[in-house]
Amino acid sequence: MEHNTEYIKLNDDYLRKLQLEMLTLLIEVDRLCREHNIQYFLSYGTLIGAVRHKGFIPWDDDIDIEMCREDYEKFCSICENELDTSKFFLQNQQTDKNYNWVYGKLKLQNTSFIRSGQEHLKQKDGIFIDIFPLDNISSNRFRQKVSLKACKICRRLLWASVGRKMVRNKFSRAAYTALSCIPKKVVTSIFDVFAKSDKKTPYLAAHNYFSGYIFKREWFSEAVTVEFEGHRFYAPIGYHEILSSIYGDYMQLPPVKQRYGHTYVSYIRFLDGLELKVIR
Repeated sequence: MEHNTEYIKLNDDYLRKLQLEMLTLLIEVDRLCREHNIQYFLSYGTLIGAVRHKGFIPWDDDIDIEMCREDYEKFCSICENELDTSKFFLQNQQTDKNYNWVYGKLKLQNTSFIRSGQEHLKQKDGIFIDIFPLDNISSNRFRQKVSLKACKICRRLLWASVGRKMVRNKFSRAAYTALSCIPKKVVTSIFDVFAKSDKKTPYLAAHNYFSGYIFKREWFSEAVTVEFEGHRFYAPIGYHEILSSIYGDYMQLPPVKQRYGHTYVSYIRFLDGLELKVIR
């Protein structure tokens, strides 16, 4: 599928500036979680960065963390009263009626970060980090596949409002336009049916990340601290098994041609007011 690809190509200085502003968000999450006994974990590229580089992967342009669903819901509740809203904003389906995704973002007030192809969205803007919930999932492999597939379809339906503007193929664009008419509440309700379960099994699911991942619960049974940009943050005790299952030999640097971020953005405004934008 061909997408429009106009986006800002950050030089090293601007990328570092973005990383440090995202770091302030991670520090705030860590503060709240420590104060209220909420467990979070660095995840995906952020976890690789901590293990391999003791900080950001040099070319990385986002931060990902995960929480088990119970902790995720508790964190969202705590933020209602204890988050410094002059500096931060917790974005989810409840706090932003125009927000389409089914996981949370902590955003930096008085900043801007608009993804290429999402300029038309009305959701609250800002430099952010992603907060992904981890859910219980059946031990049955067939049910696991159904759950992951259903949630992936729901996420694609929620993305339709972007696809109808972003894709170049007129037939795909027409299809996304039609799909975008499905009420968001219907799609998120279906997602919740497949993603959320109170029944604990030996497995946890990341329904929000790409095609979804299945992890052994024991890998998240305890937390260890790891160094990241001069701070100590939490990682799952089974981080080696987690990263190996996703990336293989994660300690090996990828080829030079693959060393780039994956967030395509058309406009950024930093805390100090500096603006970067695509020149069309």
